[in-house]
Amino acid sequence: MASTSEVTLGAKVANAETLVTYVESFAGYAPPQPDISVVNYKALITAAKNNNQSTAASLQTWSAAIETRQQLFFKAKDSVKKILSPIGATVRSSFGKTAKEYTDIASLINKIRGEKIPKESKNDKGEFVSQSERSYGSITQSFSDLITTLQGYAAGYSPVNASITIVALQAKLTALTASNIGVAANYGQLKQNRDTRTATYTDLSQRTQRIKDTVKSQYGQNSTEYSLIKGLKV
Repeated sequence: MASTSEVTLGAKVANAETLVTYVESFAGYAPPQPDISVVNYKALITAAKNNNQSTAASLQTWSAAIETRQQLFFKAKDSVKKILSPIGATVRSSFGKTAKEYTDIASLINKIRGEKIPKESKNDKGEFVSQSERSYGSITQSFSDLITTLQGYAAGYSPVNASITIVALQAKLTALTASNIGVAANYGQLKQNRDTRTATYTDLSQRTQRIKDTVKSQYGQNSTEYSLIKGLKV
């Protein structure tokens, strides 16, 4: 389902297209500035449509990147969240529940589990995104510390479970880091596209009002020409 903003923007474009169709039919329309000519106004409408498409595409890409990261951190069967218990159990079985090796690993596991992640959605503002990035970054750093600690145990950490070997954990860390970078990069592109779209629609709205003023001035407040376009909201 389209968001309210998408519906609103679509309505603005539709109204702008209706307006320019009417203005094209007005005999002798003579704008005082070239940017509110029929040709240039049509070009701005095209730009607005292109902005809509690029913003929608970047939103989809960002959403996909978020889902990939959530799979790696929480959802997949071999996600960080789901391999913590097997890691802890392996260390506990090798060194014992009261051993320093286990208490060190348990502390890191608890640190990872205790990190709060703000929910990301397509309407997130920069503040929430920033909080989320810090949280995912903290988990990634703690996971890296966990791997380093396990490496220090040498042969004392030799799990049978292939998904929690040092090699597998290092590969997981690489994927986590890449996913964090991917989400941040895609959000940056989304933010740029949204800002460009906002500027384009502001321009479209301002030019629309100037066209209305031109028509009102040229044909008269009670003219058929002005009555056709005055109620169109862009």
